[in-house]
Amino acid sequence: MAFSLSMPTIEEIYAAQSRLQGIAIRTPLVKLNYDIPGLEIYLKCEQFQPISSFKIRGAANAIQILSKEEKKNGIVVASAGNMAQGVAWMARREQINCEIIVPDTVNQVKLNEIERLGGKITKCSFEEWWKVIVTHQCPMLKGHFIHPVCDQNVIAGHGTIALEILEDLPDCDAILVPFGGVALVTGVAFAAKQKKPTIEVLACEVETAAPLAAAFKANRVVNIPMIQSWVDGIGSSSVLDEMWPFVKSYVDDSIVVTLSEAAKALKILIERSHVICEGASATTIAASLWHYMNLVENGRAKLKRAQKAGKIKIVAVLSGGAIDNENIIKCLNGTL
Repeated sequence: MAFSLSMPTIEEIYAAQSRLQGIAIRTPLVKLNYDIPGLEIYLKCEQFQPISSFKIRGAANAIQILSKEEKKNGIVVASAGNMAQGVAWMARREQINCEIIVPDTVNQVKLNEIERLGGKITKCSFEEWWKVIVTHQCPMLKGHFIHPVCDQNVIAGHGTIALEILEDLPDCDAILVPFGGVALVTGVAFAAKQKKPTIEVLACEVETAAPLAAAFKANRVVNIPMIQSWVDGIGSSSVLDEMWPFVKSYVDDSIVVTLSEAAKALKILIERSHVICEGASATTIAASLWHYMNLVENGRAKLKRAQKAGKIKIVAVLSGGAIDNENIIKCLNGTL
């Protein structure tokens, strides 16, 4: 079944920014305390949101736009954790019934938070959960279904991140974004390029689940093997068909990092900037530290080194902070 989806306009993203005032916070842009010749790395700290994740933006925007009747009937979302928390947080705020279907691979930290926020959890296998994502249908639960990815209002909410980045750092050269369900990187890329057409936006993936890199290589959506790892919250077996035209149009490339690189990047982030984040966020740090300058020097990046006077400025989006204590300890011990 084909689904019709359009990108939000820049006006709709600005409207979302106004709508989110008093709900999502304007997260800080902090310089990473790590020296790399010719490069400055800034952190967009979305782990400081009320639910410790950027997804409060898309969830809040999508729910606020619903009619009274739709809210009365309750809402349903399929989520690996962070979108579920965003929807549950907003549902509690709006006093709306909230049903969440999650894959049985979700870490306990995220499940605890969903329950704390009042979301009613239904577990299923990853395959059953992914079918809900692909079909846009959740027959086992009743209520207004909010797709965590393929929803124009969700994308508009996430796009507000780019507005803040370019307001705080107008001379930003590139934005690196974790690649999970496409809505974040596509929303950020679209909004950023409406404001600054020369900016580069790159997705960041982990080697155990990198469907976008495979799609870019094949110039079409392909299915790949997916291996579960401590880097959760991102990765899938394929890019959603209805999102591929948008990600292909607005996202410049994908950077794939190893699990080892992600672990080392997270350790640097904790030790140098005293910031804790989830594995998905660590991919943007790893890509910034060890990959982006290679793309520039090898001519694969949009930016040409000779065109830039002074240091290249890039922003790594930290998508959230859901990581368990065991993995933090392993990270600091160098055993993750």
